[in-house]
Amino acid sequence: MAIPTGYIFQSGTCLKSEIYQLIIDRLVAAGWTDVSGNPATDFVVLKSTGNTEDKELILNIRPTNASNANSVVTTDYCAMSYRLQDTYTPGEAGVAGTFGRSSLAWTALYVAPVASLTTALGADTEVNYHVYADASKIILVLEYPAPTGLGPQVIYMGLPDSLLVSDSANRGMLVGASAYGIATSSVQICNTSDGVASVTAPYNLTTYSLLPPGDPNARNKRMISSVYYGSAAESYRGKLDGIKCMLYTSVNTGDTVTIGAETYRVLVTHSISYTSFPSRALLIRTA
Repeated sequence: MAIPTGYIFQSGTCLKSEIYQLIIDRLVAAGWTDVSGNPATDFVVLKSTGNTEDKELILNIRPTNASNANSVVTTDYCAMSYRLQDTYTPGEAGVAGTFGRSSLAWTALYVAPVASLTTALGADTEVNYHVYADASKIILVLEYPAPTGLGPQVIYMGLPDSLLVSDSANRGMLVGASAYGIATSSVQICNTSDGVASVTAPYNLTTYSLLPPGDPNARNKRMISSVYYGSAAESYRGKLDGIKCMLYTSVNTGDTVTIGAETYRVLVTHSISYTSFPSRALLIRTA
C-alpha cells in the first residue's frame, strides 16, 4: 500500500450521537477490522497492518466515558474513551479476548469541547465534520452550530506516516485532541520505539512546531508549520501527518490558506483544558 501524500479531508454532516459510529465506519472502510471477541467486555478493538502493511496497530475504543458511563451514542453527554493497548488476542465469538495491558485504565476522549464531563449537549445536535482516514490513522474535525458557543474539536488517532524512528507493531500509535488533551501540547503514545525497553502504560510526548513570535509579517505572509512530536529524551520521534498549524492571530475558522496548488481550511479550536497541539489554529487540506 502506498504511503499517502495528500491527506485530503472529506466533509459531511451527522448528529452528535452518530460520531462514535462515524469513527468506526471510516476506519473499517480504510482497512481496519474489528476483532473484538466479546464487545460487551472488550468493546471495539480495531486492528490494522497500517499503510506499510507491516504493523500490528490496535485501537480499543468504547462509547462511554473513562468510568464506563453516559454513552455518547445513547445520551446527551460528550465523552467516549480509549485505551492504547500493546497486544490483543481475540477469544472465540462471545468470549473475552486477552489484552497485553489487562489492567490499563481508560482515557476520556471528548467529541465536543463542553465545559465539563457532566455538561450535556443534545444527541440530535447537527455536526459538520471533516475526516481523513487510512490504514494507519483517523483525523476527525467536528464543528458545532454557532449557538452552542463551541469551537471546533480536532481528534487525531493512529500512527503517523512520517516516523523518524523505528516503531514496529503498535508502539507508535498515539492519540491527541484539541480540547481535553492528555497534557499541555502533548499526545499520548502507546510505547517506546524499537530498541528501547517497553513500558507498561502509554505516556506523553510533546508536540512542536516552527511558529514565529508574530504573524503575519510586513508583506502579509503567514508562517505555516508541520506538527512534530517527541521529548528531550527521545528527540523528534515523528510528524503528525495530515494537519498543520499557524500562530493564532488575525485568523478565523473557515479562512482559506493556499499553499501552492493545495487549499487548506483554518480551524480555530475551542480553548478549554489542554490542547495536544502547539497552537489553537490548525489547518487541514480540503483540495
